[in-house]
Amino acid sequence: MKKRHFFTTILVFILIVTLTAASFAYSPGPGYEALAVLVADMESGDILYASNEHTPVHPASTTKIMTALLAVEALDRGEVAIHDILTTSETALYDMVPAGSSIELEVGEEMSFESLLYAAMLVSANDASNVIAEHLGGTIDGFVRMMNERAYELGAVNTTFRNPHGLTEDGHITTAYDMFRISEFANRNPRFVELYSQQERPHAATNMRPAGFFRSTNFMTDPESPHYFPGADGIKTGFTSAAGFALVSTATRGDVSLMAVVMGVPAEDEYERTHFTESALVYDWAFATFSYEELLSVTYEAIRIPVEFGEGTESVGLRPLDSITALVRTGTVLEDSLIKEITIFNDEANDPLVAPINRGEALGEMVLHFEDRTFGPIPLVAAENVSLSRAAYMENELMDTLSNPWVLGVAGVLALLLLLYIAYVIRYSIIKRRRRKARMGRR
Repeated sequence: MKKRHFFTTILVFILIVTLTAASFAYSPGPGYEALAVLVADMESGDILYASNEHTPVHPASTTKIMTALLAVEALDRGEVAIHDILTTSETALYDMVPAGSSIELEVGEEMSFESLLYAAMLVSANDASNVIAEHLGGTIDGFVRMMNERAYELGAVNTTFRNPHGLTEDGHITTAYDMFRISEFANRNPRFVELYSQQERPHAATNMRPAGFFRSTNFMTDPESPHYFPGADGIKTGFTSAAGFALVSTATRGDVSLMAVVMGVPAEDEYERTHFTESALVYDWAFATFSYEELLSVTYEAIRIPVEFGEGTESVGLRPLDSITALVRTGTVLEDSLIKEITIFNDEANDPLVAPINRGEALGEMVLHFEDRTFGPIPLVAAENVSLSRAAYMENELMDTLSNPWVLGVAGVLALLLLLYIAYVIRYSIIKRRRRKARMGRR
């Protein structure tokens, strides 16, 4: 009986441990079949989840993000005007393939720079991308050099572009991380955001076609599509047989805005699983898993530091100048995850902190580490006023004065002179008395 009772106890213990572990477990990431995935907080740029983010992949038409970025930067610099008319050259159409996406530009067709940009970003037109590239770079090869230089400047060091549109070409590669770096930066430019913020965009007639509309290939932003995802926006779709499906997009739900990059989604099952379904899985998981939490409050007393000559106090509290919030996994115990590095300015200078001190005065800084993210340096300011104690200050000044070697030397000399003077007076008095007695004795 005792043996059976022992085994029963062990089984119950194992069951409790298993259930407890399960209650604290969470999914390590979203379910997906993409080769590479990354999802990040748009507010801070912090990467919330990534898998194979540095694996080389074919970018397909997400290449056009860089093409559009260079175009809007040229607009910002005044090197081109939005209504400039560009003429399609024969060389701009040399690498077009029948299966590639295009607006079927013809040699000699004249279209505005603005319309070509919308064609590249909404319709994913390869021919429009080439016309833009040739205009800005002088030649397409010249523009590709500009693309690679800009990518490197943005930290996309594992990306090599061979063309401005994304059709498969040897050596034309990127990574999910690099595409995030490029897209996150591009998304700070309002001109760039405008290029994908509408599902449909009208274009004027050209010398070879009537007026019409360019319609987005991103079905996540189309309310009439079965792939519609409320809150989704842009940025760029991509597909080739070599790359599979790719999509860089953004989505907002409540106060949370995210950017997702999915690359290398296999084109199988009659397109039942695409970059749209993969991105939706990533977003649903991220929105359910993360929420904004305050990591550091402006009322938090980070440290108290000693103050000399303070009226009624010997220290002052320091608090953060700004609060810090971040997207964190729901249920995270923040105190167990935060590491604080504090620097006090007067300690660095090896000087004492002396009253008076004004509330809000910057006296130090803090670097906050949370998981693999770093915040700061965050200024630390005095939480209260500290008045100068004049009595304590004067006492200290007197003690400092009296302890000065020069003062002590002078005081010693004066004391010696005083003693000599006293000795002289005493001796003089004695001699004078003796003389008086001697005179009286002679009488």
